[in-house]
Amino acid sequence: MKDYFIADSDVVYLDNHLLVVNKPAGVLAQMDKDRNRSLEDAAKDWLREKFKKPGNVFATVTHRLDRPVGGLVIIARTSKALVRMNEIFSQRKIQKIYLAVVAGQPDQEKHLRHWIKKNEATNKVWTYTYERGDAKQADLKYWQLSNHGEHSMLMVRLFTGRHHQIRAQLSLDKTPIAGDLKYGSKSPLATNPLLYSYAARFEHPVLKEIITIRAPHPKGDAWALFPEPDAESLERAFAATIAP
Repeated sequence: MKDYFIADSDVVYLDNHLLVVNKPAGVLAQMDKDRNRSLEDAAKDWLREKFKKPGNVFATVTHRLDRPVGGLVIIARTSKALVRMNEIFSQRKIQKIYLAVVAGQPDQEKHLRHWIKKNEATNKVWTYTYERGDAKQADLKYWQLSNHGEHSMLMVRLFTGRHHQIRAQLSLDKTPIAGDLKYGSKSPLATNPLLYSYAARFEHPVLKEIITIRAPHPKGDAWALFPEPDAESLERAFAATIAP
C-alpha cells in the first residue's frame, strides 16, 4: 500500500511514550531496501499532524510483523521507550496472542515445539521436529475457538519470537494457515495468510504498569465466518505456561 496513511480508527493505544496501531495486511512495518512507504512512515505523519509538530518526529517500530499479516504493532515515541521495549522483547517479558484461520483438523489445544532456521535466500524457514545446533527452539500453544466447514480459527500464544514461526509450525503440524501460499496452503478462503496479531500484555516501559492491548476482530469476508473471541479465551491464553 504505497499510499497508506493511519486513520484515527487504526490507533488502538496512545500515550506520551507508545503508539499502538492496528496495521492492515499488506503494509510494511518498516521501510525495506526499496524504500517503500511503511507503517513507521505513516506513524510519523499521523503524530506530526495530530500534535501539530513541524519537522522530525520520533516513531520507531519495536518488533517485526510480516507484511501480509495484519494486527497490533507497538511503536516507541521516545528513545527511552524504544530501549526499554527492546529489552522487554529480548527478555521475552511480553505476552503476544494471535488469531489464525487454518485448514485441516487441529486439536482442541496443543503445544508445538520445533527448531527453526531461517533461509535467507528464500525468506522462508526450515522447521525441524528435533533439536539441532544451527536452529533455534520455537514454542507456541494454540486453542481451537470455532470452526466453519473445513477451517478453524485458533488463538495462538507465542512463547518465542522466531521468523515466520506461527506460519511454519502450523504448516509442519499439517494445519497450514489459510491463504499462506508460502507455507503450503491450498485453502480457497484467501490468498494472503489469515493470521492476525490480536493482543499483547506487558509492563509499560516508562509507567511500569501492566497494560493489556487488544485489537478489534479482524475485518474481511473470511474472518467474518468466525465469531470474535471472548474475554475468557483471551485470559486463558495469557495465563498459559509450557514445560521447559
